[in-house]
Amino acid sequence: MIVKEVDDTSTPEYQHPFLSPSWLNFCGASYTIFETATSVSALSRFSMRGIQVLATPPWALDCGLSSETPTKEYVALTSNWSDRSEALKIIDLPPLPENSSLTKASIKVNTPRSFKIQWKHTRQILLETPLPNNRRKQVNRAKREGITCHLSNDWSNVISLHNESRIRKEIHSDSFQLSTLLNSVSKMTSSFAIEALDANGKCIAAGGFVYVNAATCLYSFGGQSRSKISGIASVAMLSFAMEEARTHGVTTFDFGGSADPGVDRFYKEFGAARVARARLVYASWWLRPFLRFIRPDLT
Repeated sequence: MIVKEVDDTSTPEYQHPFLSPSWLNFCGASYTIFETATSVSALSRFSMRGIQVLATPPWALDCGLSSETPTKEYVALTSNWSDRSEALKIIDLPPLPENSSLTKASIKVNTPRSFKIQWKHTRQILLETPLPNNRRKQVNRAKREGITCHLSNDWSNVISLHNESRIRKEIHSDSFQLSTLLNSVSKMTSSFAIEALDANGKCIAAGGFVYVNAATCLYSFGGQSRSKISGIASVAMLSFAMEEARTHGVTTFDFGGSADPGVDRFYKEFGAARVARARLVYASWWLRPFLRFIRPDLT
């Protein structure tokens, strides 16, 4: 099967946010779009300490591939990626909900042996499912504290609070490039932002959300200003976002997952179930001894 490669030319026909011009043209890296008969994905190309890298676009959670990708197209894409010359390849596949075409078993069998498969997870909740009692109580408490939530066309609080959270967690990132990306994402018709304000009108939690497809809303960016009520403000903000997504006919809310155990537990307490996703990692033979120093998470 032929895989068509198109460098640095994303077009509006791709509705997935990670394949959109708003994302790919403003994430700070060159990119290649890979097309097969029915599947599309995108990977960034950049240099890290002189090493040529092919990877999931910066700040994207996956390469934009559908979990309904047919096996033969998955084989063609991964074979193409395996044959490319980059010394380091870090490719995140989409979440694998129940009954998807891509499965853990098919990925294990059909991924080229040159790739190491790292299994991760996100957390998703069906919006028809009521929030657990503890979360409903926190939403009600937020109201008693005077916390209010609303849609916002201005993503400046999403940007500042997201950066604040990354700094607090000591997660390195290019804050200027992230701001550039978020300003672009904010203009997408498939995105929206929610702010939670305290009784004095100060924004203490904010989140940016994107519709991955007609069925799924993804919590992509967000943060909080730490205080005694910031936790319940975040709960209220996420609950409000779920209601907003439901009005658009969305059935699944994706929290985006986190490697931080505390954050993962926070999402779990919404009743969100683990949904597996795979990361494919390739390193040239000469790079492997050094990988544990430059990217220990990939070893």
